[in-house]
Amino acid sequence: MNRSLVLLPTLLAAAAASALASAIPDAPSWPLPLETRYLTSNFMEHRSGRFHAGLDLKTEGRTGFPVLAAEDGWIARIRVSPAGYGKTLYLRGASGRTYVYAHLERIGDRWRSEVRRAQARRGRYDVTLHFPAGKHEVSRGEILALSGQSGAAGPHLHFEVRDAENRPLDPQAHGFSVPDTLPPTILKIRAMPASPLSRVEGGLAARSVSGDPLSGELPRLRIRGRVAFSAQILETSDIMGFRLEPYRLAVSLDDSLVFESRNDGYDFALQHLMRLEWLEQPGWHERWLMRREGDVLPGRRGEGWSLDPAVLTPGEHVVRVTAADRAGNDSEVFWTLLVSPEEPGDPPASAASWREDPVRVEVPWDGEGPRRWLTPFLEANGEVVKPAEIGDGGLLDGGPSALAPDSLTALERLAAGRVQGLEALGWSARVVAPDWSARAGVAFPLAAALPDILPPELGVYMQDRGEDWNPAGVPRRLGAAWVFDAHEAGRYALFLDRNAPYLGPGPDEGLVRRVAPSRVAAVSAPTWEVFAIRTEDLGSGIDTESIRVSLDGRPLIAEPDPPRDRLLVELPDATPPGAHRLEITVSDRAGHVTARTYQLVLIATP
Repeated sequence: MNRSLVLLPTLLAAAAASALASAIPDAPSWPLPLETRYLTSNFMEHRSGRFHAGLDLKTEGRTGFPVLAAEDGWIARIRVSPAGYGKTLYLRGASGRTYVYAHLERIGDRWRSEVRRAQARRGRYDVTLHFPAGKHEVSRGEILALSGQSGAAGPHLHFEVRDAENRPLDPQAHGFSVPDTLPPTILKIRAMPASPLSRVEGGLAARSVSGDPLSGELPRLRIRGRVAFSAQILETSDIMGFRLEPYRLAVSLDDSLVFESRNDGYDFALQHLMRLEWLEQPGWHERWLMRREGDVLPGRRGEGWSLDPAVLTPGEHVVRVTAADRAGNDSEVFWTLLVSPEEPGDPPASAASWREDPVRVEVPWDGEGPRRWLTPFLEANGEVVKPAEIGDGGLLDGGPSALAPDSLTALERLAAGRVQGLEALGWSARVVAPDWSARAGVAFPLAAALPDILPPELGVYMQDRGEDWNPAGVPRRLGAAWVFDAHEAGRYALFLDRNAPYLGPGPDEGLVRRVAPSRVAAVSAPTWEVFAIRTEDLGSGIDTESIRVSLDGRPLIAEPDPPRDRLLVELPDATPPGAHRLEITVSDRAGHVTARTYQLVLIATP
């Protein structure tokens, strides 16, 4: 059987591109009126458990730029949320495509009143509105909103192109390309044994070769049996240097294509499969240079070529890795691979330039039994090495992992209480894993005595790299036992949240001034300046749905801004100058409530 792959003819690709281009009579309008077109993120970048569905366009570190309609069409949906995409517009174009504009600061006047009415009906900030064709028509280049940072860590415009079936497409292939003359940089190639009898340069440890960048021919590598390769690749498109994802990744063995990945588009229902594409550890990730079992994402071809003895036969081979961006810039490395049969007896190690670079986690030892370690493919108890255990449903149900004993020090318990208001309950553990491939949480036993009904203050927390504890869910029953769901490797503990949220002061001296008129006619400015009130809870976190605000006794919808721990208050345009009373009530996820009253004075002069 011929296991090599054949590339699609260039003619077919050109025909497909021509057909797509003809779907839109006029070239689409760029979504921002800026002279520079810098990306901070691109299509199908790595995110924890998902792909990045579009482009993040840099907005010079500021908010408030006009956001423009890509083509003629209508506003099909508006979503307003304190998290995720923040304030978002969905434009359905005449071509059948949908354009998504996210993290907006202010929605255009034509639709803002409908959003506010929907919020008032619900009594909550987050709403979703759907509109039929013809109700809110827009023209190509029309101003829709102002760019912002709602739901995001900083100012930028998140922009997506979706097809008629709501599947994300690479915007750069559909009229929204950016200048790019910089090729991807291959920084590291790693090889690791994938079976108990496999070896890399005579050993069980993974080895790698690295450079800044790697290029051309790499040192020879000796292996025995089945191995897996991964790569660290840096893609940038401009002088700003933001890390992006290459468009194409290809591997050939002796000039036959054995693996290819093209990021043209995907289905949201399949995005959990990204877990199969990256070797993932806390703080870093690398792309697998093969197609792992179960990966049915579009644009992927090939199989686990280096795990198949019928493909990677004994003898000498040449492996070639190519990384390319959407503009056609590419980088390539190749090396000679000396393959020995998978059979007992270690091959002699050579004077290799590939250094030991293990992808191995040691399971913390309690002093009893043999020591254990795990790799993405192997696990060992003492001297016994065997294939790693995976979930019954495959890697997506959970790859090799272990729960290890742990304990908080007296100083850690004291710090959690003083800084975060958390009372430690005596249970903590470490989840260790050499790679995290699970699509959802992996259940681990919770060795703690818990009541049948849990108090709302109790939760599972995970320690971040700054040594703070972040909410990670609540224990749940699984049969007769209590378990917790881990979504990544790390340190977990049980705490009770003892503190109520913090509500900060209002505007200086309570003064709120009139705002100068907007220079963007389609998006009028508020009459009164928007002011921020700090809302913070270092334990279980603010429950944004609990926030209640009133002005002079009448309900008012305010905007939670979780990334900056604040609440943005915009007073109604019709509010008269003079003295007013603002009341805010907020609770955390543990049920603790804080309320505060603010005396405001509105001044008519800017």
